[in-house]
Amino acid sequence: MEIQRTNPSQFLLSFFFLIFLNGISKDLHAFDGATNVDLFHLNRENFLDIQSYSFSAAQDRKWRRAEQGWRMTGGSLGLDLLFLRFQLKLMEQLSRGFSASVRIDHEEFYERKPLNFEIEVGWQPSSNLTFGIAGQPQFDKQNADYGAFITLGDRQESFLRLHQLRQNLFYNEKNLYDQSTQDPHPVENQIKGTWLGDDWEFGFKWTESLPMTLVDPTLDLDFSHEETQQRLLIEHQWNPDWTLGWQWKKFRSEKFREATISPDPVDHRYQEVRWSSQILQADGPLAQDWYLNAGLRYDMFRHHLVQLDAINDSEENSIHSYQWFGYMRQLLGNETAWETGIYFGEVEKSLINLEDLSKEEDRGLEGKLRISWEARNDYVGGGALMFTSTWNLDNFANDFWDGGNVTYQSTF
Repeated sequence: MEIQRTNPSQFLLSFFFLIFLNGISKDLHAFDGATNVDLFHLNRENFLDIQSYSFSAAQDRKWRRAEQGWRMTGGSLGLDLLFLRFQLKLMEQLSRGFSASVRIDHEEFYERKPLNFEIEVGWQPSSNLTFGIAGQPQFDKQNADYGAFITLGDRQESFLRLHQLRQNLFYNEKNLYDQSTQDPHPVENQIKGTWLGDDWEFGFKWTESLPMTLVDPTLDLDFSHEETQQRLLIEHQWNPDWTLGWQWKKFRSEKFREATISPDPVDHRYQEVRWSSQILQADGPLAQDWYLNAGLRYDMFRHHLVQLDAINDSEENSIHSYQWFGYMRQLLGNETAWETGIYFGEVEKSLINLEDLSKEEDRGLEGKLRISWEARNDYVGGGALMFTSTWNLDNFANDFWDGGNVTYQSTF
């Protein structure tokens, strides 16, 4: 695969833009839109659930290469909650180097989050350089977001993208409903890039939401938030058909919500969430019409919650999940396919009471069987709709059925 190269002047421009972005980020703040501070609801098997609901390595690879598409997946995490992943990217190239696009990247599994979208208008003065503006228009102008980006290279090949979004830019000036204010205006900074060689792919994404504060004197409410996310991807195609890949994700979020006059416990909480995940996997064909995807996964999730009005209800929940997974796929012509997957994990779940530091531990083995059937379109731009049923292997005699889910992906 040909590597996309940029000339020295473009790299010089990116260097000065990085200096600009770093300089303003010291005084600007960002916010993801979720003002709720939720309790911990995950159980031991949930990261096996999430892996069984996730897209395959081949589907992820196809998604990264595609200019346009949409996909969704999700499934039960218990009696009341659902894992949800929804992504959309649509773009049209217009005349005189202009383009218009819309993007959504939404994931929920440990707390409620609002669905956000972003509209972008780009201008491409040369084949490897794009400037643009971005934003999220809203009926309530106080919630509108505005920003800008610069991309060096081709987003379907090798590229570097710098992006800044000023969120709720007119919150203080256009607030019709209450006396709450945000000061200063939230800002999200993001750097993203990919390098593609003949047999290698390197990708990264870094997103920063620095501390922000929301104040409502009517409710005597103070809310603050900060967040960082990092992602790293390395893939190597070690023969014409097989690929070995490693993914790393890290997430950290802090929230503080205190409404002095409110009797509701949800208005008196401090929360810190940390999540780290690594996946090492290989995928490729076993024989004609047969495909294998197998790997190892480790997750560490920590949820630290302080109940400000009742310290005896404060707790820290942690999950360490070590997982092996593998599934086989058989194509049945151009229209259907079936898959069967097995997921085994050793999981340690702990609960610490922050008042007396007492600790409860729950450790054990988890097992899951997945059986899926897919209706597909094998032509260029065709989608694939998969129906899945999952079964408990660790407690089959007493609780054999674990639920199901629907997955869809289409790129074009």
